[in-house]
Amino acid sequence: MSKKVDLRVLKTHENIKNAFSNLLLEKSFKDITVQNICDRALIGRSTFYDHYFDKYDLLNKMVHETFDELKPYIKNRFNIINSHDFIDVCSGIIDYLGNRKTTIQALLSVHAETIDLYADLKNLLIEECLNYLEHKKFKSKFNVSNEYICFHYASYVLTSFQLWLQYGESGAGLDLAYEMQEILFAK
Repeated sequence: MSKKVDLRVLKTHENIKNAFSNLLLEKSFKDITVQNICDRALIGRSTFYDHYFDKYDLLNKMVHETFDELKPYIKNRFNIINSHDFIDVCSGIIDYLGNRKTTIQALLSVHAETIDLYADLKNLLIEECLNYLEHKKFKSKFNVSNEYICFHYASYVLTSFQLWLQYGESGAGLDLAYEMQEILFAK
């Protein structure tokens, strides 16, 4: 039997996450206090502590949730056969980024010692890229290692995410992303 989630709990979680995300866009993680989060979310400290141990627990849960939601998009990216598939997968990613713009911008800016969405996504992109290139027995025409290509690719993808979030480019940005991928993975 599945456990029914109370709508009040869901709303409280969303309220806390939104308040925290907005604060992260205004000041650094280390400067944010639980009281800041509570004041912005219009809740008491006891309500916050009913749901999270501290701000690190909140950050950790938000990063893991976002990472788990982005992971399938990244894995699907390496199942692409043609440019139409590329546009479909990237459009899905852009829609996801657009729907969670504030949260993702905020989380990508935090680089805590053990919690870092940017680093986690970069590592996943590199790992998936290396697996893909190994499977395809890829050798670059530029005479550089696959590791180099994958590090470059991961950096490009994450920079593209950040630019899409900041400037909202989509159509032309997708065309550019496809052309960059073609250059990077040229045999």
